[in-house]
Amino acid sequence: MIEFIEWFRILIENNRSLEYIIIFGIVMFGGEPALFILGFFAAQGVLPIPTVVILSFLATFPPNILWFLLGRSDALRKMISHRYADTTISLVTDAVKRVSRNNHFIELLFIKFIIGTPFILTMYISKTDFGFKRFIVYETPVIILSLCVIIPLGFVSGLGFTYFANVFNNLYVGLSFLLLVIVIIVMAQIWFKKKFTDVENKSII
Repeated sequence: MIEFIEWFRILIENNRSLEYIIIFGIVMFGGEPALFILGFFAAQGVLPIPTVVILSFLATFPPNILWFLLGRSDALRKMISHRYADTTISLVTDAVKRVSRNNHFIELLFIKFIIGTPFILTMYISKTDFGFKRFIVYETPVIILSLCVIIPLGFVSGLGFTYFANVFNNLYVGLSFLLLVIVIIVMAQIWFKKKFTDVENKSII
């Protein structure tokens, strides 16, 4: 990972003219993990935080819009009509609706933070009566909230990495802190998903 950090730093510093394109592309194809990474490098001074926030906001829309359109297509509906896939999708969407009490904004927020995959977003949207304009209206504040949570997490992790690496004069100590933060985030997401699933299973039983 140390090699990746150094490689990315050199990539940006040697290609400042492509900085915007690099940030936009990373977010568009990398999703939420990319926001964390960019926040980390913003803390390192490699990227300006205003640029990261603005471009991340703009770059998050294209893939979400793509998944939305795919979710409304007849071809995808046929693909997910398989009984096993349909059962899984129904379980997820029913769980989201139950917890959110049919509040569409909260539903999208759950998908963004707890389920967190474009595939599930596609499956969910294909099961709702969302129109495109309505989707954009609900998705915009959800994206803003995700930026306000994920980028700061990456930024704080970057500050911690630098602090511990400097205090102990060892990059691997800083790396250990970074890995610890990532593990905590992953474990928290797994825990929330498990609690989320348990609530739905108990309600079904």
